[in-house]
Amino acid sequence: MKTPDTESTGWLRDRDLLRAAVAFTATQTGFAVLLIEKDSICTLLLKHLASVEGLVFKGGTCLAKVHTSFYGLSEDLDFVIPMPTGATRRQRSARTTDLKRAVAELPAKLPMLRLVERLRGANDSRQYLAAAGYVSVVSGLEETITLEIGLREPLLEVPLSADAATVLRHPATNAPLIAPVRLACMSLRESLAEKARAALTRRDPAIRDFFDVDYAARVLGRDLGEPALIELTRAKLAVPGNGPIDLSAERFADLRSQVAARLRPVLRPTDFAAFDLDRALTIVSTMAAKIGSPR
Repeated sequence: MKTPDTESTGWLRDRDLLRAAVAFTATQTGFAVLLIEKDSICTLLLKHLASVEGLVFKGGTCLAKVHTSFYGLSEDLDFVIPMPTGATRRQRSARTTDLKRAVAELPAKLPMLRLVERLRGANDSRQYLAAAGYVSVVSGLEETITLEIGLREPLLEVPLSADAATVLRHPATNAPLIAPVRLACMSLRESLAEKARAALTRRDPAIRDFFDVDYAARVLGRDLGEPALIELTRAKLAVPGNGPIDLSAERFADLRSQVAARLRPVLRPTDFAAFDLDRALTIVSTMAAKIGSPR
């Protein structure tokens, strides 16, 4: 079996190789085959978007692919184009020129993809959304990756230039099938501050936010009560447009109902078993108490 050039995407035309690589990687990592395939396509998308002016990778997929050793695989890609909170709609729209070009070129640059949803602005151009689809070599069905780009706030720490890795391995050599992608990424501390904000205020609570917070404390050894992180989270919460902090019993009950349905499918069995929602709730509640206390 020929070893592919990890710097190109020509090998993706060999669907038998991709199918074998996905199956092999599943046996090595414990991840579901569809998620492994999607992670590889996400990496190719990142490579294409890495040169977009001002675009900074963020979110749970960034945490997994850049800041940690793959504890979970996601189904979307989140970015930010930093903007002052007082920027006008015209100013925000003007910053997306290069992004619009890159997204429009996706099918030509990555022929395995099609644009399911063209890039469109929302919320007075504070957010842009797009979706790319591809036919899975595993299921034969079309799978979708959502792109979400925020333009509603500045970054509070200098972004990193870092490598986003992929889990996909060559079945003959066990070598990475796609080279790491170097791109601008949100710092780990600011990423955790955003996760804390989401856990505290997201209108529709998401169990993944609480898993990420728990993982950062349990595996990465991060002190989520450290003053610098609390101050950063407080600043994130002060950005216009956030909802109120919600630590209600109803919110926690909603989260418990999501554990099996929404968390188990995207994690390895060992990582799922190690997650403790009560511990995560305690971490988030403690952060909320510190955020609300005097500086």
